[in-house]
Amino acid sequence: MKHHHIGGIVAAIFILIIGIFVFSVGSVSSPDELTGSWRAGGTNAAGLDWYMEYEFGAGRYELETGTDYEEKGSYSINERYEDGSIIVHKVFYDGEKTYDMMVLTVDDPNIIFIEGVQLNRVE
Repeated sequence: MKHHHIGGIVAAIFILIIGIFVFSVGSVSSPDELTGSWRAGGTNAAGLDWYMEYEFGAGRYELETGTDYEEKGSYSINERYEDGSIIVHKVFYDGEKTYDMMVLTVDDPNIIFIEGVQLNRVE
């Protein structure tokens, strides 16, 4: 085999390896401002205790509440606005339901507002 053929094969293998590396690095989801655990709770006017807790990470989320209602699914940030609000697209119930949720981020990275309710980061 001639040297220029071997050089071409080595170059093709090198390009293939670089392509695989770039694709795999690009497909890893990086943390966003929602990553982590968030909790809100209190007592309503009727004296009943309530809470909601979100866990976000790697494009997946779980919602647990003080009732029988819970969600598990995937999320993506679809829009960002200058006021710090973001539209989070949720897909849940095995892909049967979708919902665009309004989240407001503020200067404090340990506080977010989901649909107007303040949630605090859980350490």
